[in-house]
Amino acid sequence: METSKIITVPNHWTSPKYSLGQRTKQGMIVGIQYCLFENLVVPERNGSWRYAVLVSTEDEQVEYISESGVQLPPTQELGLEIEGEIDFCQRKIENLTQQLEAL
Repeated sequence: METSKIITVPNHWTSPKYSLGQRTKQGMIVGIQYCLFENLVVPERNGSWRYAVLVSTEDEQVEYISESGVQLPPTQELGLEIEGEIDFCQRKIENLTQQLEAL
């Protein structure tokens, strides 16, 4: 069972625009990091959010994208992607059920 986790953001930071598990054109968001202006990794001079996006599930490739670089897919495309995953999972469940019944 999954438990809820609460993450608090200091008042002087902006809230992240996107959330963990959200689907983007680049992939699924699997991490969020706030980068302060002192951070040399991010060239922007003000604090900003950076997202770890899983771009390939096969080799678990992750890319880091600034908030301004995140692109959301159109609603219809997102719906088709989710329906495809549901169909895949349902077929997998049917296959596993058949294997269990064969025992």
